[in-house]
Parts: sequence; structure tokens; C-alpha cells
Amino acid sequence: MKQYLLFTLLTISLISCKRTSVNKTIEGTIYIKLIDLNNVVYGMSNDEIEKIKKEIFNQKKNDFSKSEKSFMEYHKILFKSDLINKPHFKLKTKKGKIINVYTNENEYTKLAKHLRKLNREEEKVIVKFEGVKISDGIFDPDGIFDQAIFKATKIISVEKTVGKTEWHK
Repeated sequence: MKQYLLFTLLTISLISCKRTSVNKTIEGTIYIKLIDLNNVVYGMSNDEIEKIKKEIFNQKKNDFSKSEKSFMEYHKILFKSDLINKPHFKLKTKKGKIINVYTNENEYTKLAKHLRKLNREEEKVIVKFEGVKISDGIFDPDGIFDQAIFKATKIISVEKTVGKTEWHK
């Protein structure tokens, strides 16, 4: 049964990665997650990243818990999509869904200056970007890796406004 579930999850992951990319324009508010496991390798050296990549792609699945398997599957998507060492942010869309958005350093600087000195109790940041959906995420009983993954090709606008920034530990 476990093998069937793992096979199904892997198949869904692969299918979602191979979808035809369609540019979408998405708008939402920044959502802050204080402890974020969605890209733990961001900022590491290339040697460290290669070591982690080998571990993720070469491990026997039976040696890990469900959470660890979800972690590895999520990061496989990031590696395959060349997003593994890219800056990212969480966005709460108008439909109330939390998504993970990865982009390049140049685009991220448009957002970073608005996040500095952000008063979460009195301000919120609205972001509009153009990009493609990479994956629906990985079904995960802990709810850590089940958020959709997007690649922002262009951050169209960033606006700091009055409001409260939603966040979670």
C-alpha cells in the first residue's frame, strides 16, 4: 500500500512538472512564514547544494518518514525546475490560497525593499507578478509542502499599504 501511494505521488509530481507552461498574472498579499522549510538550501554554496542534490535523488524511500519524503519530493521539483537556489516569497492570493513564488535576484529586489522595516501589524504588501505554475505542490499530511509553486518571470508591481500582514510561525 505504501509503495502504491508513493508511486501515485511521484507520478502526480512528474505530470505536474511536465505541464505546458502558461503565463499567468497573479496578485496577492505577502504572507510571512517565520520558519520556512520550502527552500532550505537558498544561499548555500554550490558544493553544498550538489551534496544535498545527490542525497535527495539517491536515497532509498523506505528509510524516511512521510514528512521527510515530502521534503525530498518538493525539493526534487525545485531542482528539476532550476529554482533551488532562487529567492522566494509566499503570497496569499485573492482566493485565499497560499502559494510559493520563486524568482531571480533582480526581480526579487523590487520586493525586498518593501519588506525591509515592514510593520506587520500596520502594513501589508500587495504584489502582482507574471509567471508560470510549476507544480501544485506535494500532498503532505503536515501541510508544509502542499502549496503550489510558481516561477515569477516578472514582478509587475509592489505596493506597501495600510493593513495587517498575515503570518504564521
